[in-house]
Amino acid sequence: MDPLRSSLAVICVLSIWTTGYAADCGVRQTKTNGRCCDLCPPGEYVKAFCTEQRKTVCSPCGEGYYSSQYNLFDRCEKCRSCQQEYAEKCTRTTDTTCLCRSGFLCSNDVCSKCEENKCVTGEKLKRTGSIVYSYHCEPACSNDAYFDVKENVCKPRTQCSLFGLAEQFPGNKTHNSVCDGGDMHRNGTYFIHVILGIGFVLLSLTILVLISYACIKNLRKHKPYAHHIGIAAVSTNTGDFHLSKEESGFQLIIQDESRKSESLDQLQLEKISAL
Repeated sequence: MDPLRSSLAVICVLSIWTTGYAADCGVRQTKTNGRCCDLCPPGEYVKAFCTEQRKTVCSPCGEGYYSSQYNLFDRCEKCRSCQQEYAEKCTRTTDTTCLCRSGFLCSNDVCSKCEENKCVTGEKLKRTGSIVYSYHCEPACSNDAYFDVKENVCKPRTQCSLFGLAEQFPGNKTHNSVCDGGDMHRNGTYFIHVILGIGFVLLSLTILVLISYACIKNLRKHKPYAHHIGIAAVSTNTGDFHLSKEESGFQLIIQDESRKSESLDQLQLEKISAL
């Protein structure tokens, strides 16, 4: 019988027996032969039961044996043996913890035995059993899909017939279908040329719009400057000055006074000459 099962059975029996017959005993005691005897602590076993003259005699577990709880056993349990890896070694109070190497699977709930993982890429593992395990492999993806190893996901296989192409390789669990290379190459080249042509047209239109916008903006910027230069040129022509009424009247008064002054000067000169 498996050691784990034996231990569980003994623990259950002890628990029932302790509950039924040790109700009048103290903590960590049990009734034996009508007497309340002390239980041995973890890491020890009962070497001699208590009597009227002495208490329970306990003794440490030997090498390769352990006891994990207070007990009234006359021996310790044997440490578990691992088939492959030891995660934690056995001590007087704890059992061994086992592991299986990479590529292997635990055959039971404590990994004391291991078996090889026979599933390959594109398959998933299914386990059955609660204490003793058994395994079988199932496809990771449906029949019309394949497992992409790089992305670690299932992807639908390419249906070559939908594109009017012949199928060279139908695909499998880990690879996509392969369609006729020549037709695929020609169709791919055609699509590339179409995309490049559309891209060239769009790029040309964009450049034309930008150049037109820059020219229009430049013309609007220089038009006010040319208008200002024209006004300045017209203003510098003295013959084209237009004076206000006040400025014109003031100029006429000055001219009239100049004429009067010249006439007086001439009369004075004539009088001097007559003398």
